[in-house]
Amino acid sequence: MTKSKVAIVVANYYKDYTERLLKGSTAVLDGEYDYEVFSVPGAWDTVYKVNSLVDSYNKFIVIGIICKGDTDHYEYISSAVANGLIDITINKNIYIANCVLNVHSLDQAEKRCTPNNNKGEEAALALKDIFS
Repeated sequence: MTKSKVAIVVANYYKDYTERLLKGSTAVLDGEYDYEVFSVPGAWDTVYKVNSLVDSYNKFIVIGIICKGDTDHYEYISSAVANGLIDITINKNIYIANCVLNVHSLDQAEKRCTPNNNKGEEAALALKDIFS
């Protein structure tokens, strides 16, 4: 039986954290799914990358960190990424496990990519649950 294919799109802007989220996702998928990892510079770029891959994949995990700073940039990027991913999900009939963390500090990001609390792992478990 052929394993189901999953595309994992990872924003590398906060690479120290996204690498750990990726590790959590792949640990869950290993052995049960074929997956390919696609890296992009930041969370904003994940929407484009997913949209460009929908002819080859129908299951995605999107990983990124959007951290609040001193300007309104955080709100605009967070909203645009979430809306972009949901639009693709609805219009292209694909599944996206969203692991784009919207945090107020990098300390919050740190707490969400530990071995005991890894949101990348949770995203992969959600994907598995949907398709089991």
